[in-house]
Amino acid sequence: MRIALLPPDERPNTAGYAVWIGECTGAEVVLPPAELMPRFRQPADTAGLADWLRNVAGEVDHAVVSLDMLVHGGLIPSRLTSDRITDVLPRLDVLRELDVPVTGYQVITRLPHYDSVGRSRQEPEFWTTHGRRIHELGVRWDAHALGEVGDVEVAAAREAVPVEYAQEVVGRRLRNHVVNLAALELAADGTLETLVITSDDTAPRGLPAADRRAVGQWIDRLGVEVLLYPGADEVPSVLVARVAARAAGIRPRVAVRCPDPDGLDRVAPYEDRPIALGVARQIRAVGAVQVDEPDDADLVLVLHAPAHEPGDWVSNPPTRSSEAETAAVVTEVLAQLARGHLVALADVRYANGSDPGLVAALDAAGALGRLVAYGGWNTAGNTLGTTLAAGISAVIDSSPAAAAARGRYLANKIIKDGHYLPTLRPLIQRELADRGLADPPLAELDSVQRRITRDLDRWAQTIRALEGYRVRDARLPWQYTFTVDFDLERHAG
Repeated sequence: MRIALLPPDERPNTAGYAVWIGECTGAEVVLPPAELMPRFRQPADTAGLADWLRNVAGEVDHAVVSLDMLVHGGLIPSRLTSDRITDVLPRLDVLRELDVPVTGYQVITRLPHYDSVGRSRQEPEFWTTHGRRIHELGVRWDAHALGEVGDVEVAAAREAVPVEYAQEVVGRRLRNHVVNLAALELAADGTLETLVITSDDTAPRGLPAADRRAVGQWIDRLGVEVLLYPGADEVPSVLVARVAARAAGIRPRVAVRCPDPDGLDRVAPYEDRPIALGVARQIRAVGAVQVDEPDDADLVLVLHAPAHEPGDWVSNPPTRSSEAETAAVVTEVLAQLARGHLVALADVRYANGSDPGLVAALDAAGALGRLVAYGGWNTAGNTLGTTLAAGISAVIDSSPAAAAARGRYLANKIIKDGHYLPTLRPLIQRELADRGLADPPLAELDSVQRRITRDLDRWAQTIRALEGYRVRDARLPWQYTFTVDFDLERHAG
């Protein structure tokens, strides 16, 4: 099985994870040449990528295509470029030329709720001073359309945002929304075998929520099947697993276990619906079916549910103890392992990192290394998608090669999600903040990366589930702390 993948960007947690999930399923994932890909804010060569798709189509069994990459040159460029609607729509035409099944995916553009002082590189420069006010204007516009606020409130929000900033944001969103609608046509006429449209860092009110509702209305009117749910970075991994499962003639059955009695009813940070609905959509997206009982399932997904008081290891570190909830999760995992089930664990208790106490408790109980998949990073959608993709890979391919790839992936996620994100990254950020910085200066990048390597390696030596692994060559691909990558060395004995 060979899958051509056009990822949304070049990061290890988008393109890299998807390639890794391919190895776990026994599929080869083929990426475009590096010279065609974007460089953070610099857009990809969209014409070159279209040619690459034409050339590679005859050599693969399926194409999984990020429409953000194909038409805008990447996820970040989709928020920054000034191309017109008439510039970008023709870039979709190549999909009609491909003589291979195509799965397409697209993101409803986010609208961050903060002033990105010192970290504006993912948004237009004026987000450093007006990001929060632009977000609030979007919320007021949406609430006004729903009859929840009046003209006075909208006028006040408008007054706080320079006209040129509002026009740039709205104009770009209009362009991206039209691309989403054009994608629906591609799904309706059969050009796309599957279409996934996800919401990045969404909320119940705002311009992203309004765009999502509008897309949902058109999906309903067209009567076309489109997967619409919160998520972004995990989607390439999810779709690679979906395609591999379908090629193998497998529709994995997944049972969900959440020890927290009302945990599935809560809404995780950066999402707009109860986690139960997000789980159901992610299971469907990965090509699986949800069942009620673990004994009827191929995979059991155990959830560390969103906290009653939402937390974020970066912007709102949790202060309440999770010992009781942690103990219940460990008990559930051990029970399912004892019954001989394949078990995956999705830690969605807090945003931007896993619960370190849960990692320690699972390792002490001898359960951490027995999981087939683990995740606890960024948003709940990110965590659920990658964890499910890795989990069902064990159903698709149990060969020694796939199992070895899965073991390396599990180790990688334990280190990144269980220690770097909730512990080391906040520490580094606090130190930078004390100096008035948000990210490491370029001149200090090498020393920071060496420090990360040392810290991660030392921590890994304390975890029984990571015995034999050593961390080498940690790096910050976009020169900021949000995304880390590193190499893992495996030593026998």
